[in-house]
Amino acid sequence: MFISSTLGELAAERLAVKGAIERLHLAPVMFEDGARPHAPRTLYRAYLAQSHVFLGIYWQRYGWIAEGEEISGLEDEYRLAGHRPRLLYIKDPAPQREERLGQLIKRFQTDDQASYRRFGSIDELVGLVERDLALLLSERFEASVAGTDLKESPATTPVPLTRTLGRGREIAAVQELLGKGVRLLTLTGLGGVGKTRLAQAAAISLKSVYPEGVFFVPLETVTSAPLVARVIVDRLGIRTEGTWSPEAALAHHLGGHRTLLVLDNLEQIDGIGPVIRRLLEQSSTLQVLATSRRALRVSGEQELPVTPLPVPPEGEQRLDDQPAIELFVDRARAVNPRFSPDRDNLRAIAEICRRVDGLPLAIELAAARSRLMPPQEILSRLSSGFELLSSKSADLPVRQQTLRATLDWSHELLSPGERGLLARLSVFEGSFSLEAATAVCGDGSVNVMDDLTGLLDSSLILPSDDPDLVEPRFRMLQTVHDYAADRLARSGEADLIRKRFVAWFLQLSDRAAPFLCGPNQRSWAARFDAERANLRAVVKAALGAGDFTSAVQLIWNLTVFYEIRDANAEPQSWVKDIIAARPALDPVTEVRLRLIDTQFRAGIGNFDGADAALAAAYEVFTRHALGLETAVTLMVWSEVHLNLRKDLDAARAALQKSMQAFAAMSHDWGAARTLIMMSLIHWMEEKREAAQECLKQSLIHSRKIENEPQIARAFSLLVMLGARADTGDIALLRDAAEIVVRGQYRTEAAVCLEALALSKHLAGRKAEAHKAVSLSSRLRDQLQIPRPPPLASALSAAGLLIPHSDSSAAPAADMTFAFLSEALLAAGAS
Repeated sequence: MFISSTLGELAAERLAVKGAIERLHLAPVMFEDGARPHAPRTLYRAYLAQSHVFLGIYWQRYGWIAEGEEISGLEDEYRLAGHRPRLLYIKDPAPQREERLGQLIKRFQTDDQASYRRFGSIDELVGLVERDLALLLSERFEASVAGTDLKESPATTPVPLTRTLGRGREIAAVQELLGKGVRLLTLTGLGGVGKTRLAQAAAISLKSVYPEGVFFVPLETVTSAPLVARVIVDRLGIRTEGTWSPEAALAHHLGGHRTLLVLDNLEQIDGIGPVIRRLLEQSSTLQVLATSRRALRVSGEQELPVTPLPVPPEGEQRLDDQPAIELFVDRARAVNPRFSPDRDNLRAIAEICRRVDGLPLAIELAAARSRLMPPQEILSRLSSGFELLSSKSADLPVRQQTLRATLDWSHELLSPGERGLLARLSVFEGSFSLEAATAVCGDGSVNVMDDLTGLLDSSLILPSDDPDLVEPRFRMLQTVHDYAADRLARSGEADLIRKRFVAWFLQLSDRAAPFLCGPNQRSWAARFDAERANLRAVVKAALGAGDFTSAVQLIWNLTVFYEIRDANAEPQSWVKDIIAARPALDPVTEVRLRLIDTQFRAGIGNFDGADAALAAAYEVFTRHALGLETAVTLMVWSEVHLNLRKDLDAARAALQKSMQAFAAMSHDWGAARTLIMMSLIHWMEEKREAAQECLKQSLIHSRKIENEPQIARAFSLLVMLGARADTGDIALLRDAAEIVVRGQYRTEAAVCLEALALSKHLAGRKAEAHKAVSLSSRLRDQLQIPRPPPLASALSAAGLLIPHSDSSAAPAADMTFAFLSEALLAAGAS
């Protein structure tokens, strides 16, 4: 029963009529019951579509006329009543009745679908409504107890006109769960992920299991929970006039029948959970398969998340049997029958599928463009936003005719706090932790814990699926991320959130720096492994805001992390960008930047301008009593002396000062590092025992802080210095290889391979020795790290740097860790 009137002047009458309708076990539909922020016209149109009788109450006001409209909402509701019976009540006297309302009332007299009466008081109105409704119901009454043949219900499951692809596993899961007796199974997931299609496919496959009926009821236009049962009984063709409620009629007709009720699109209906629970409680043989962007949170509910289609990883060669690609090709052929992708097309399609995260709706919208352009052009246009992902298909709901509309629909269903958090979280790249989200996004308008839970429930945020993470993390699909970033850009707070983003990661790097050079290096490095994408975004945000000081400090703090991950090229590119921008920096930040730059370049054998940069850094750091920076400067300077000029005396002198500075700070990482460097100088001077002693001392410091890379390097160098093929050397080499393989340390792997080569050479196994050197050389070329002079001399003296005649010894691919495992760690290796 749709109740139409102006709201203010007839508020008391509306409440009285509502009570009268409810006493007859009917459902009143009132505009003010709308619980979602839909546009008013959209809301009352949706309510009218779900109503059977129109009841209008009129007095003096014609009502508000919205901008761009010619009639008020009051008259629009009357016009939209269509074929429904109209019960119209006009209050008198009305000395200030507006002219346009008077004209509308005159129309009532010629409306053969309308019954209109006049009233003076609320009691009189209630009496009129009760009598009129009783008469109307008696005239339309068809006893529901006469029975409705459910098998002839119009609520049959629609058979999709296109193939359902890549969902065999999910369909089997639905069959299994319902077969086990699950009463309420809810398919959840992001809009466009294919929940409705999966529900349809599963329902069709289950027809033989439910011979008395599988009924499909779309609820996308329903926004009020009390109307759900009414829509269901209408869809099933059950007549409920009389005193029966829709719930009771439904329970009566389903009683004793083993039926499956498929309820599609429940996410926009507030309070839907209790309604579904009552339906299940009243019909013991009923099972419900629901689709919703969030779980219903009803006791006994089984949630089955629907995820996007799997996408082929980058570099995958087999592309013709991938579900996401198969979907694209199938839908492309629907609009272009001659579409026959070649290898290049398939690679572009694979990238399209990755770009849209395997989201079926997005893949179909992109494929529809194949009539106009090849996959390569579709891919290039995807980078400009959502505009390409749209369709004019008449059988798609409006909310799914563009990807943006689908995301808008999900966005409108969120609370204000959830909307704000979603936009703010777009500042993160890759994934993020709860701690980071709270620090960056939390304030008085956003409760991160509660609102993040809501976003998880809505599938707009997903738990990260990386099994190697050290803490729970969360992520967005790229399509959602792009949408949320657009929302952030339009919110007016993007600069503030980016500033918090930079500040948080700078603070995190400050906390991490001592541990990356000390105890717990491995766990902190693992933590930053998960933050690699965020670190790129932080540097980009800092440089974009002109905050060069924060960028330099972040890079300085994480230099060791990038070094042990053999990833110096990335921070080195940031340093180049900062230097190219020529920012005005304070003296300490300026020389710190130059030191980092020199350190990176020296590592790959580029010493241009090194002396001037290091001299300036040394002067500023000593003047400001910055012990760590001073020690690092001297350590790098020693490397310059050694590798640029082969000046052993100058290298030793600088290194000794660096060792003293690290010792003064009890800095074990620096002590171990400089002792390893000193061992190389002793080795070049043919002082092997002194070199070995330095390495043994370095191990003491490295073991104190469990610094795996330096432990492995010291083991490998001790083997090379020993230059024997005895069991002691093999044991050390195995220890080094175990560390290298476990931590995937590529720089240390190069040294370990060189030690292995010398060991195999001494054992007379020339082919294996040459293979180890070949792998080492490949690694050094990849990482752009020159071979230290004493290592090169030792390998050259053994004839291992001369190309080997046995071509089979040359590795076909980078098989470093597999080779080390087979040569040293496998059972029986020697």
